[in-house]
Amino acid sequence: MLIAPPRFRTRTGHPESMCSSSPVQHRLWQWRARLGAVVGTTGLVLAATAGGLFQMLEAAMLDRYIQHRPLESPDPRLVLITIDNDDIEAAGEWPLSDQRLAVLLEQVRSQQPRVLGLHLYRDVPIPPGSDDLSEVLATTPNLIGMEKYIGQSVPPPPILQQLNQVGLADMVIDPDGVIRRGLVSVRGNDGRIRNSFAAALALMYLQAEQVPIEPQGSGSSRVQLGKTLIESLRQNDGGYAHIDDGGYQVILNYRGTRENFETVSMTQVLAGEIPDDLFRDRIAMIGLVTPTYQDHYNTPYSNRVRDRYTQMSSLLIHANLTSQLISAALDGRNMIRFPSPALEWIWVLSWASAGTVISWYWWQTSQFRNHKSPAWGLLIPYLGGLCLIPPLIGYVAFLNGCWVPVISPLSAALMASFWISIHQIHRLQKLATCDGLTQLANRRYFDLYLERLWFLSLRRQQPISLILCDVDYFKPYNDTYGHRQGDDCLQQIAQALTRSVRNGDVVARYGGEEFAIILPDTSLEDAMTVAQRMNDMVRHLQLGHKTSAVAPYVTLSCGVANLIPQPSNSPHELIETADYALYEAKEKGRNTCVLRQLPGPASSEY
Repeated sequence: MLIAPPRFRTRTGHPESMCSSSPVQHRLWQWRARLGAVVGTTGLVLAATAGGLFQMLEAAMLDRYIQHRPLESPDPRLVLITIDNDDIEAAGEWPLSDQRLAVLLEQVRSQQPRVLGLHLYRDVPIPPGSDDLSEVLATTPNLIGMEKYIGQSVPPPPILQQLNQVGLADMVIDPDGVIRRGLVSVRGNDGRIRNSFAAALALMYLQAEQVPIEPQGSGSSRVQLGKTLIESLRQNDGGYAHIDDGGYQVILNYRGTRENFETVSMTQVLAGEIPDDLFRDRIAMIGLVTPTYQDHYNTPYSNRVRDRYTQMSSLLIHANLTSQLISAALDGRNMIRFPSPALEWIWVLSWASAGTVISWYWWQTSQFRNHKSPAWGLLIPYLGGLCLIPPLIGYVAFLNGCWVPVISPLSAALMASFWISIHQIHRLQKLATCDGLTQLANRRYFDLYLERLWFLSLRRQQPISLILCDVDYFKPYNDTYGHRQGDDCLQQIAQALTRSVRNGDVVARYGGEEFAIILPDTSLEDAMTVAQRMNDMVRHLQLGHKTSAVAPYVTLSCGVANLIPQPSNSPHELIETADYALYEAKEKGRNTCVLRQLPGPASSEY
């Protein structure tokens, strides 16, 4: 196993401590790591949210909420008169002639529906029976026709346009091709407000209920409709980011699929096979439900079946929006709202904080602190639970009419947890290679670094120097002053040594009172200069030592070894040579430095 050397400051500066140098600094490091995890992940997630990175994931989560919420009962106010392939085959024609359509409309309006919606494009006459259809259209004041306004337009029946009994059939499609938003109205080029087909039906129905529409202030996007306050969707609401929010849009709070609406076929109506009061005082909507002749769209209910997605007819989508507006106004059924941007930021910040705190707790209380179990294994239960909580909260909020982003806070929590884990792993690695008393590299790090440097220097043919230092007469010092002051002495010497070395040099605690300094790419003369500077720095500490036989203060003895690695050499030879030089320094009276260079028996004293 090879590890990289620690980072250093400038060439003449001091190497960074491999461990925190004090309890205060350790606490500051902990708080800095936690604060960095919270603020950093929150900033990254909010930036990603603003850039739309989570938009489709948030939208997909909304789809899951819609699919898995409790089923609602069919809306008693709507009846759909559907035209499918069987009806077209029975009629023997498509498009329907004006005569057949006039008969169908007459059959329906004879039951006195409150509103009659014709969800068919009818911009040109289709004889026979054009006069009959014109008369029916002109004499049915509660009839709403349809036109395509945005993009490639399709005009409505001219008579209904003159009577202002027209709604827009246009759909709002999300970037992934799913209908999640409903268009309520748009402002036309002439400045006139044009209601969508669904909104036109709903407003006509509510007019009979005397439900007022009250804008909340001049220029406000909020409108009080009966029991509900409706607010227009903005481009960054909910899980969206920079969507086209033109017109007045709302999130479609689907009542359900076709099974959630009462339906009868066109053939049944024409044959008189329906109850006499089926449409009385209700909204009757006539439209196609076959994809052969009418556009169908992906919705939150769409599922992949045989390499194709199940889709919903535009008639059914408009029926859902009509039901949504009426039920909201009369029954107080939820319109889907969104938290404010400030609340979304707090929401993300809270989960980043939760991920940080819980992950930190796991690391501080886990057995991994004692090197008994894998790090990531301890986080699996926590991460599993963490991934479930935001979706559950989001689901409960959705049931209460609020679309709360889920992916962004979940991402913040996981990223913060990952951030803390990286910091903790880095800290544990440093602790495993750090001497707790002196805050220097320990013997393990010394061995690993020397091995790595050896192979690097062997390949580049660069010299390595090694200094072994021993505190003179340290055992008598401990016996005289006590172990506590002895520890303080070693700490001060360690700090002096770190101030003496250069960029790239590694200072390690080699034994009890022994220190080792590895000097990469260092010549014989430079190594001796460093050793002498270290000796001087320790002497200048003036640490009293009355039992020393050398001086009245603490001193060092240093052994210096130097060589250019060869394939026939080994790191052990370098250590042995430095140790032999250190022994010779002690033999010469201590408080001195002795150098040995491999190969060659000659030694020098300084």
